[in-house]
Amino acid sequence: MVELTRRDRQRAATVAEIKTAARKLLVEGGAPSVGLRAVARELGLSAPALYRYFGSHEDLISALIADLYDELTDALISLRDGDPDADLGDKLFLIAGGLRDWALAHPAEFGLLFGAPVPNPDADDHELTPGHLAAMRFAAVFKELVAQIYHHQPFPHPDEESLGPELLAQLRRKSEFFDGMPAGAVYLSLTYWTRLYGLICMEVFGQLHWAFEDAGAYFQAQLFEIGEALGLDCPVPE
Repeated sequence: MVELTRRDRQRAATVAEIKTAARKLLVEGGAPSVGLRAVARELGLSAPALYRYFGSHEDLISALIADLYDELTDALISLRDGDPDADLGDKLFLIAGGLRDWALAHPAEFGLLFGAPVPNPDADDHELTPGHLAAMRFAAVFKELVAQIYHHQPFPHPDEESLGPELLAQLRRKSEFFDGMPAGAVYLSLTYWTRLYGLICMEVFGQLHWAFEDAGAYFQAQLFEIGEALGLDCPVPE
């Protein structure tokens, strides 16, 4: 392990302070408030001084996104691996609920992560930003677990003939990403992911208040339906 110099440690500490200030501004005013000048003012620095650490606003946002994805991913992994007796179904319920809990506790951060387009997934390695790499690590938590569920006990999925040639071709190209799952299983997995993701987004952004005072029970019921469709032994919603 290479020992950091005093200068390196000071630089790392300053970078951490900058990202902490950027997150504070994000929480207080949303993504538009996280500008380099605003962050510099928060820290009592000049804008040119900030450029010694982040060459552009895009670099700062990518670094902040990477930190937030890593925080979320680490929380989900901790939930997934925290109970040695948990089966695959338990793990799916834990990480799905963990994503919702994190999103509700950090709405501004969730909005930054999931309110903007994901960079080109087919980009070359040298084109990948820290934020993109962290997003891929987050996605792998769900993708790998669903693939384990399928290979442990294949769940029913649409026939390839019912998907149409254009959709089928796209799904087949992603089969390797899903550890060799057939196109129909990939389709079903994406369908359920967008269902959960959309539900969390609607709750976080205040689009379900008219229907539910607390959407937690509805979320659990939706998760129960998904678990049953995947052939999992699901806990009955309380």
